[in-house]
Parts: sequence; structure tokens; C-alpha cells
Amino acid sequence: MRDYRDAKAMAQTIRAALAAKGLKITIGESLELIAKALGAGDWNTLAATIKAEPKGAAEPPAAAPSEPTPLPAELAADPPGRRSGNYFSAGLEKALHAAVGLASERRHQYTTLEHLLLALTSDPDAVEVMQACQVDVAALQARSTRYIDEELKSLVMQEPTQPAPTAGFHRVIQRSVIHVQSSGRGGVTGANVLVAIFSERESHAYAFLTIEGITRWDAVNFIAHGVRKGGPAA
Repeated sequence: MRDYRDAKAMAQTIRAALAAKGLKITIGESLELIAKALGAGDWNTLAATIKAEPKGAAEPPAAAPSEPTPLPAELAADPPGRRSGNYFSAGLEKALHAAVGLASERRHQYTTLEHLLLALTSDPDAVEVMQACQVDVAALQARSTRYIDEELKSLVMQEPTQPAPTAGFHRVIQRSVIHVQSSGRGGVTGANVLVAIFSERESHAYAFLTIEGITRWDAVNFIAHGVRKGGPAA
């Protein structure tokens, strides 16, 4: 799985992907985007961190669970108002902490998309979209919880550990940031993350949303135009 030491390669990949969609950005802009997606204030800050990190260095000691559960460094984001770039909304930041907490309290080695989806069922922005798209939020919570408790037992560690985000988790967050960056909007919300989950078609999180009858189009149509599923615009 790529981490912050692969930042330059990630920036080149994102720049090429955006160019393929007709959105051209400079390599400097792509580096700044990656820096913010990985929790650094700017590229210079991230570059200094990369330079200071020796190849093959051991991972830092796992943090003990706390309230709220601390986010891994690569998921930390600038709080609203600190700078004009992208940031996570207060609701989404709380959901990210909750997702890590769900994994941590179960001693799971990784924080998965299913942990994230369960956390989003308590995020106001994501829940608003779900309800507009006729999702039974309680049923989605129950299904996600049952999966996490019954199907992720292989992720349980003997000792408490700081769960690492999976590759899919990373992709969803990065995709959300890229979308907000390209659209010129102010910040990443739980609604943006919910939409990004639909690109992870191999995940159970995607399957659970599909079972509830919500599609990416339904979610985007409500977010962009206020059109509720099966009804007129709000």
C-alpha cells in the first residue's frame, strides 16, 4: 500500500488521472494536493517529513485508545479556517475519529471502509443524503455492525494497536479531496465521502449501500440539485 513516502508518485498519478478527464494542473499543484490529502499543511512540510524519515524505519509505537481516538497522521486534516485549502468538515473529522475508534475498540489491525460507512451513519451530512435517497439508516447500521463484528475477526490483534487505514480507505478519502479540489468547493464533508465509496465496487461497504437501493447518481443528484429519490427537488 502506498504511504506518504510515495507522495511524488501519487502526485504524478493524480495529475495524469485529472489530465485524462480534461482537468490540467501543474505538478506543483498536484504536490500541494497530495500534501493536504496526507495531512500536511503544504508540500514543503511533507517533503521535510519524507526527508527526515529513513527508509525502512520502524513504525512509531501504537497509540493507546483515547477519547476521541486519534487519527493516523495520514488522515489528519487542517481544521476549518486555518488556510484556504481543503479541510475536513467538523462532522467528517468526527466520523473519521469514530471509524478509527470502532476499529480500535475491537483491536482491529485496520480501519476499513465498513468501519467508515458505519461511522457515516452518524454524520449529519451523510445521513441527510441517505435519508433523501430512502436509505433505512438503522438497517444499514445493523448490517455494517454485524459484518464488522462477525466477518472481521481475522483483523483482531492480541494487543491494542492504532488501526491503519486500508488502501480502500485511503482511496476514498483522497478521491473526496480531489473532487472538492477540482470543484472549487470549500471543504470535504461526509456526503463527499459517501459518494466516493461508490467507486470501491469490490467492498462490502458498496454492497451494503446497494442493498439499501441507493446509487451514486441518487446521492450526487441530491447533493448537486437537491433532488430527492422518487420526488421533486428540495
